[in-house]
Amino acid sequence: MGAAEYLLKPLSREKLHSALGNIWPEAETQASISVNLPEQQQTPLILVAEDNETNISTLWHYLPKIGYRLALAQNGREAIIKAKQQKPQLILMDLQMPEMDGLEAMHRIRADKETAAIPIIALTALAMPGDRDKCLAAGANDYMTKPVSLKHLASTIKRILVRE
Repeated sequence: MGAAEYLLKPLSREKLHSALGNIWPEAETQASISVNLPEQQQTPLILVAEDNETNISTLWHYLPKIGYRLALAQNGREAIIKAKQQKPQLILMDLQMPEMDGLEAMHRIRADKETAAIPIIALTALAMPGDRDKCLAAGANDYMTKPVSLKHLASTIKRILVRE
């Protein structure tokens, strides 16, 4: 008898949901798993809207070590849904993603009264003239180009969360 899935500690809600979805694919994809852990209420949740596996891995290894919980959205549509469902304290938004890009996702997040106040840091690998202005006009609180300095990202996150 073998295992259908395995999970590594620390366990996140998203990893558990993904594993359960692999075992029971007919389960509702957007189902919410309720976990009452007091420390989670005090630990800021950051929604990472990113489709590049290397960038996801880097953020997933670094940000929890400095005190943040993470949720993942791999395209703009998913980012909008998860922002509404999970109410993160901050969103890291890649600009170039499949299905819906980060600019459109930011416009929609800002247009929804439930998510309009969530701070967003826009991230992009292609820094073109005018990108910063486009991101700020779309609703980003800040803008960073990739590769991102993790120390600079951490200080930017902290600065934005302290203001909120």
